[in-house]
Amino acid sequence: MKDLENHFGDDARLDAKDEKIILDFLVEFSAEKSTKKASFKILKSIGNKDIIAMTQTTYWKKKHEDIPKSVFLNKEVRSKANCKACHSDVEKGLIENDKIKNISSFM
Repeated sequence: MKDLENHFGDDARLDAKDEKIILDFLVEFSAEKSTKKASFKILKSIGNKDIIAMTQTTYWKKKHEDIPKSVFLNKEVRSKANCKACHSDVEKGLIENDKIKNISSFM
């Protein structure tokens, strides 16, 4: 949030009011405040590294290591960043194993 004028090559600056609303949301729902086991594991896997995407964490890589690369290239999945393609409840902050779509449907 501190360098939005250079956000992956785009200028994503916001007015002060919108920036505060978003920053407050990010802080309130951050992994540091979560009670979910996965949040603790993700934080632990980050350590002191400067990681900007969950897909770069050791935890994420380990949990997804057996998934063929072709699944992430499937037209319904598109990329590793499209969590909702497989984790139907991710927008609720849930990534429970029993809610994961069968990857064979993407192969």
